[in-house]
Amino acid sequence: MKITIIGAGNIGSSLSYALILRELVSQIVLIDINEELLIAKELELTQSIAALNLNIDLICTQDYKYTQNSDIVVFSAGFVRKDGQSREELLKLNASILLDCAKKIKEFIPDPLFIILTNPVDFLLNTLYESKLFSPKKIVAMAGILDNARFKYEIAKKLNVKVSRVDTRLIGFHNDDMVLVKSHTKVNNKNIDDFLNEEEFEDLENEVKTGGAKVIKYLKNSAYLAPASACIRMIESIRSGEFLPMSIILQGDFGVKNKALGVMARLGLEGVIEIMKMELSAQEKEKLEQSLIKYQYKGGKE
Repeated sequence: MKITIIGAGNIGSSLSYALILRELVSQIVLIDINEELLIAKELELTQSIAALNLNIDLICTQDYKYTQNSDIVVFSAGFVRKDGQSREELLKLNASILLDCAKKIKEFIPDPLFIILTNPVDFLLNTLYESKLFSPKKIVAMAGILDNARFKYEIAKKLNVKVSRVDTRLIGFHNDDMVLVKSHTKVNNKNIDDFLNEEEFEDLENEVKTGGAKVIKYLKNSAYLAPASACIRMIESIRSGEFLPMSIILQGDFGVKNKALGVMARLGLEGVIEIMKMELSAQEKEKLEQSLIKYQYKGGKE
């Protein structure tokens, strides 16, 4: 498998390193506008490949011609949100970068599986869809897997259990309006209601929603190891066939048409294969409905 990663910053380089460690690829193309950064990453990553005695080719370049025949393109370039900056401002900045990079990719790869990691992921996915550059089912965004990982982590920490004993699902947007699907959350095959009351679950929900902010507080930078790991899980799911939370372009599911929203879905190199059908509780339906109205996916008052 050949994977192109656009953006050699913290997430892009961490993802490259994880792909090497997991031996998921035969070739990685790492693209960035910063030549010195590319030189440094090429040294680090090729020496890592040598240390592990692996047969993986790495190309660190500014030239998109090397992306040809890539099976997957991962977009991790762009700006992170600064204090006082609105989501609309961030979207405008990163949408411009995304479209510029996507058009360059299009010259060499007609229709790759294109995964967006840059924020705001759901709305950047809308931007890419509206550009009509690639097939709608082949453009997706990673965020739900990261949010779901934080969900599992908080439950495991709260109840002092192994994360492998926690089963969670999550839908909606990658922001404070995400919907933690409590009705499908289990610990040791028992519903979460057997362990947490409503108030305790709400407290836990807040911890999940502020998971990224907590990293920024102590690291003074946005998270990158967990997002890269979440993307690895997404790529590995192409082989395993498991359902995972991801943002995709919906065609009527949950009442959303021609817009990006996080749902439980299965992914292949050919794109989105299947969307999980889920029965939501009345409260979960209401939360999702309100978020759809808020972001003008549906009519109504904000």
